[in-house]
Amino acid sequence: MALLVRTTRRMQLTEAGQYLLERSHHVLESLSDIEANLTQTIDYPSGLLRINTSASFMDHLLLPLVPQFAKAYPNITLELRTSDQMIDLIQEHADVAIRIGVMADSSLRAVHLGDCRRVVMASPTYLERHGTPQRVEDLASHRLLGYIGADPLNRWPLSSGRQGDYAITPALCVSHGEMLRQLVLAHEGIACLMDFSVVADRHRGELVELLAPYNQAPSSPVHIAYYRRSPTDARIQAFIDFMRSQGPARLTP
Repeated sequence: MALLVRTTRRMQLTEAGQYLLERSHHVLESLSDIEANLTQTIDYPSGLLRINTSASFMDHLLLPLVPQFAKAYPNITLELRTSDQMIDLIQEHADVAIRIGVMADSSLRAVHLGDCRRVVMASPTYLERHGTPQRVEDLASHRLLGYIGADPLNRWPLSSGRQGDYAITPALCVSHGEMLRQLVLAHEGIACLMDFSVVADRHRGELVELLAPYNQAPSSPVHIAYYRRSPTDARIQAFIDFMRSQGPARLTP
């Protein structure tokens, strides 16, 4: 198909050539628009970002940061859900998850945010009524609060003799850590809680740590986990950058 007619004096586009030239302009304009939109997406991330984390982390670390994140990224809409169990991101429709402990799923990328510890806590009022345990074995005569169907969380990081931890039989079971905290504040028993969730309670004298010399467990890493993509989604990268600038200080009791 001829696109150009050439004589000794001049060149002229054929009808097909003129059509191709016009279409080429449209293609170039479209490419330019796509490039501009991609640049805008990177510079101004937008869209829905679905985040899943534990109830304690949500209440004590993430929710207080939401206004600041919304101000920094006004075009990102957050959807926040809680679960104290390890979740499948796809099944739970989550873009990112914030999880405590070693990441075992190799299909996920994990960004280290900081570290935390589990501590055994009770209220002074409970201890006045029932006494203060001085040894790990003393816990057997106390009302211990734990989790529903979460055996690892019902093993407290207390060393006694040859035992590396202390398996409790809960007198009352709940589904997430923030419920445990509220029960301990209500003088209902003793529980093992994340240190970042009880900072204010300890400062106010409403909760005290028990058996600290027996708590030899190392700190647990806190990760932002998401599925591998190349390049990383701009919304996820924005959240990672924000949390890395704000989260570590808040994880330090």
